Amino acid sequence: MSQASIDKYEALSDFLKKFYIPSYILSPAEAVAVPSTRPPESPILVFINSKSGGQLGGELILTYRSLLNEKQVFDLNEETPDKVLQRIYLNLERLNHDALACKIKEKLKIMVC
Repeated sequence: MSQASIDKYEALSDFLKKFYIPSYILSPAEAVAVPSTRPPESPILVFINSKSGGQLGGELILTYRSLLNEKQVFDLNEETPDKVLQRIYLNLERLNHDALACKIKEKLKIMVC
């Protein structure tokens, strides 16, 4: 986890930490180095159609990426949910020895806008 990611996480409000997923959970290429964190209460993946909502989808993506880990917000016009979910669940399976990954897998929510 980069220092910028750690700084962003530490700056989050307690409310937003309930939804935040560390980068190493979302991407197999990320190093497994996390500040000591409690598992999020409601870890969430967000899928947004950037072309919908009167073209407000693009603004939604920017907003969610600024509030959460940018790697947990996906543009439906760039990546299909099945490919994203397959990649993330394969990574979660690879991390089955990691307590934080197991809790996230248990509680993972998906939001589509």
